[in-house]
Amino acid sequence: MRKTTTFIAAGITAAVAAAGVAVPAAANASSADATSGTVTIPTFDYSDCPQLPSGADPAKWRCEVMVADGTVAIGDSVVPFRFDRVTHAEGPMPDGTPGQVFGAFRAASLEVPGRQSGDGHGPKLWLRPRMTAVPDFYSQTGTMSLVFDLSGPRLGRECSIGTEAAPVQVAAQRVPGTTQRVSQDPPIIGFQVLDPALAVPEVSGCGRFAEELNRRFALPSPSGANRLSGSAFYSFKAYDQL
Repeated sequence: MRKTTTFIAAGITAAVAAAGVAVPAAANASSADATSGTVTIPTFDYSDCPQLPSGADPAKWRCEVMVADGTVAIGDSVVPFRFDRVTHAEGPMPDGTPGQVFGAFRAASLEVPGRQSGDGHGPKLWLRPRMTAVPDFYSQTGTMSLVFDLSGPRLGRECSIGTEAAPVQVAAQRVPGTTQRVSQDPPIIGFQVLDPALAVPEVSGCGRFAEELNRRFALPSPSGANRLSGSAFYSFKAYDQL
C-alpha cells in the first residue's frame, strides 16, 4: 500500500499495542485474543477489486483492501465511525508510469451516543461516512473528501455534515512507530492514524432540525477544535492470484 496508508484510514477504537493488535469490527476474525498476547488476524473481502486498465500486466498489479473503525471528536462530542472496506488497485501502466484504479468505499451506519438533541432525550441519531471524490492513493498529503450522513426518525434523506460540493477534508497521517506487520501470509499490516486539525462545517439538508444538530455538535467547528484518531489494517493480493 506504501503511500496509500498515510491517509485512507481514519479513527479506530482498536489499538495497536505491545500485547497484540485488536481487530476492527469491520473485519472477520480468524483468531483473536489481544489480552493474552496473541494477534487477531482479520480476513479481507476482495470482491470490490476493480478491472485493470487495458494492457496492464496482472502479475505487476495488486488489489489492496483496508478496514478501519474509530472515532472523531467534534468539540465535546465523540462520534464513532467504521470503514468496512476501502478497495483500490495499483501498479505500472503499460508505459511504465504509476497507475491506480479505485474500487469501492463501504462504510457502516453507527449509532451516535446520546440523542439528536444531545440532552439524552428525543430520537436516536446515526452517522455514516461517505466518500465524495476518488482519492489519489499516491498522494503525500493524504486527504480524503468525506460527507458524514446523519439519519434518524425526524431527519430527511439529505441530512449530513459536509456536502458533495463542500466535503469534510480528512488528512489522517500514520502515527510514527505504530506500524506492525501482524501477518506474513496473508500479508497484513496494522497502524494508527491521527488528524488533529480537521475543520467541521455546519449540517446541511436537515431542515428545521438543523439548528438543533448544529447546537448538539457545536458546529461549525474550526480546525484545532476536533480530532480524528484510530488505527487500520490493510492487506493485498496480486491480480494473478485473485
